Amino acid sequence: MNVTSTFNSAAILAYNNTSEAKTRSVAPDSEQTASKTRNEDSLSLSKTAADYSGSIANNAPFFPVRAGMNADALVLGVTRPGAVSSSAGKTFEEVATDARKRMDQKYAQMNAGDKPYSGSVEDRNALMGDLDRRSLNAVATNEGGLFSKDEQETARGLMQQQARLASGHYSGPDDQKKNWKDPFANDPVGRAKAALNFLENMSPEEKNTPQWLSQHMTLADALNQYANGSKDSADDGKKTGHFHNLAEILAGVDSDPGASKNPQNEQINNAGNAMMDRIKALTPATQ
Repeated sequence: MNVTSTFNSAAILAYNNTSEAKTRSVAPDSEQTASKTRNEDSLSLSKTAADYSGSIANNAPFFPVRAGMNADALVLGVTRPGAVSSSAGKTFEEVATDARKRMDQKYAQMNAGDKPYSGSVEDRNALMGDLDRRSLNAVATNEGGLFSKDEQETARGLMQQQARLASGHYSGPDDQKKNWKDPFANDPVGRAKAALNFLENMSPEEKNTPQWLSQHMTLADALNQYANGSKDSADDGKKTGHFHNLAEILAGVDSDPGASKNPQNEQINNAGNAMMDRIKALTPATQ
């Protein structure tokens, strides 16, 4: 199992190119201003690149790939769902065409290597490894009718995996679960806030859907009730320490320790069908 990362990913390179272009487009009033601007941009760029590399390093083990390939864009999508690389500067139709081309190149690379694409976890991650979340969404929604059913399901599963990891729920290979640390253990409110932040940084096309609006309203309303001392929300938190979040909504399950669960893969596969029912069920009751 290969979980290494080159850190020379399209995501980081795209950010570098955008930042440099922005710096060049600004005409400074004086040499001193120009020097200051360059220094500040350099520091900002270095920090962002370091943040991106750190995110990739921390989550790469949960997106294993076949040897010689990487999944940096997928990994970055866990902490930076709004980061653009493959979809930068493109219309959604162009994003789909680009994703099709990239995936066809990956198929060809695998066919020319040790073995053809097998549909394994490693191969699925490698196939879509350089697709940012907007590109994944183009595949998942079959934009332009360019993608097979299996490709659509794979993209949806990867997007759901990003959302689960972002909100503190493990999603990945069984042999890596021992290395997972829930950043929101004993912090249900923090978990809900992380889920809401993930939603708010999704791609524009994702935000322009009834599902996104329903999910956002569910989490925002629950957090508002909690912040305002709602009796229902406060009592629920004291009794169970449980706070409904995006991962539950997407997976169509309840992560309450007292609730029954299906195997993780089944949760992901059934997420689309169960999502809207869960949203309705989780919407906080009004006083």
